Amino acid sequence: MDVLRWKLLVACTGVALLAAPALAKRVMPKPVSPIISSGIQYSANGDGRDEYVVAANATDGKELWKVKVFHNHIKFWIEEDVQWVFITDLKLAGTSLLVRDERARCYSVNLKTKATRKTECSGFVKDN
Repeated sequence: MDVLRWKLLVACTGVALLAAPALAKRVMPKPVSPIISSGIQYSANGDGRDEYVVAANATDGKELWKVKVFHNHIKFWIEEDVQWVFITDLKLAGTSLLVRDERARCYSVNLKTKATRKTECSGFVKDN
């Protein structure tokens, strides 16, 4: 009888571990509208851990370059999907692309040098 209980316990544990990813609490973010300027389409891409800006030819979609805007450190003791942070907005400002994330942090990507830095969110309208 003890062997049967042990097998049942192992089976239940296995099912619980396999079902855990199906219990994700995170709702996927809304798509970010790409920005098109001078024949180049700038779009947001990423998995919530690493977020990128991708520049592609607006006519054929061929990727020209990709730059990492930020990396989100995941704490192993907290459910991963609730820690993901995605890009929510893009805005062209001269020779820079302003990027805002879900935590209202802003970054500037220099379109000539591809350098990324944290910046003030003054280029974005505040959400109500």
